[in-house]
Amino acid sequence: MGSGEKAFQESARVVEMLEEMLAAGFPHKMALKLLNTALLIGREEIRFSTIDMSIFDMYTGQCEFVKTGASTTFIKYAGGKERRVERIVSSSLPLGVLENLEVESCTRQLSSGDVVVMMTDGVMDALPVGEQDVLMETLIQGTEINNPREMAHHILEQVLEFTGELPLDDMTVLVIGIWKA
Repeated sequence: MGSGEKAFQESARVVEMLEEMLAAGFPHKMALKLLNTALLIGREEIRFSTIDMSIFDMYTGQCEFVKTGASTTFIKYAGGKERRVERIVSSSLPLGVLENLEVESCTRQLSSGDVVVMMTDGVMDALPVGEQDVLMETLIQGTEINNPREMAHHILEQVLEFTGELPLDDMTVLVIGIWKA
């Protein structure tokens, strides 16, 4: 969370610790609770960290979305006549805020042609307050771009064009396309 070099270093440290715990075999919810405890103890200054994970099962097509204080994730479903967009929203607080961390997760079944769009809060915060989710959903719904890289660039360009200002915070968009091999 935050911007600048200090925020970058803190985020990199949290991601590195999470990756190491997951590689060691810790279940993701336990790893997040351990990280939360690490952020709470032994610090003079308060640090928070949002986590936004999408855990894909490449065989079944299921995806578990795990969020702690993270921005909305969008799923653009390819099936049916109308390509609908679903919002995955979290009301949980970031890591390092409360001793008893509530890790929210939900699972969705994905199919070939579906797209998952994740972004930092800086992207959403650049849109007008109260309209962010609706505007982003409309932007994702309205694009016919299928290439994940091109879609991510398109979304970021549209948000920057909409604001007409220089970014005040980190603005990262990650798009994951699902295709049957």
